[in-house]
Amino acid sequence: MTRYFYIVLAGLALILAAGCSTDRDRTGAQSTELDTLRPDSDMHGATIYMYDRQYVTAEIQAERIRKYESRDSTMGYVLDINMFDTTGRLISSLVSDSGLIRESTEDLHAYGHVVVVTEDSAKLETDSLYFDPETNLIHTDLFVKITRAGDTLTGYGLEADRQLNGLKILRGVSGTLDQRPSESEL
Repeated sequence: MTRYFYIVLAGLALILAAGCSTDRDRTGAQSTELDTLRPDSDMHGATIYMYDRQYVTAEIQAERIRKYESRDSTMGYVLDINMFDTTGRLISSLVSDSGLIRESTEDLHAYGHVVVVTEDSAKLETDSLYFDPETNLIHTDLFVKITRAGDTLTGYGLEADRQLNGLKILRGVSGTLDQRPSESEL
């Protein structure tokens, strides 16, 4: 990771933590430091594909995409992302207000009203999420709510794969379990 990458992340974290009022573009997403720079390209209604060798691993649709070549950054607004395994099977979908992609590493940061839904209908809700393609894991330090088969878990911080398996909530875990009898008990 480059030094600039960490500076941008720290800046974004400070802006979010401080609760400063920010401008909103016409999609309603919050402005970031990159928004003040002139993009190399600015597209509306665009789709980006991410690959692992010849396999599509993610399809990212956005109302608006701004690309900054010199910063290896692409900002997307009003995101709808489908994630696939190596067989091309859809394993999860993500929606968020905005996101930042580092194309050289394929890191993805999603911001604002982030919702992930897996193929088995598990649902994750949070305000920020990071996908690390090297470990193939998603992370956040913020509040999370996970709903699966009538059970709900909440807490702060999360690590899981893109299917929300191997799920770890890092602190403040609480939850409710569905108490309906199973079919064998009826």
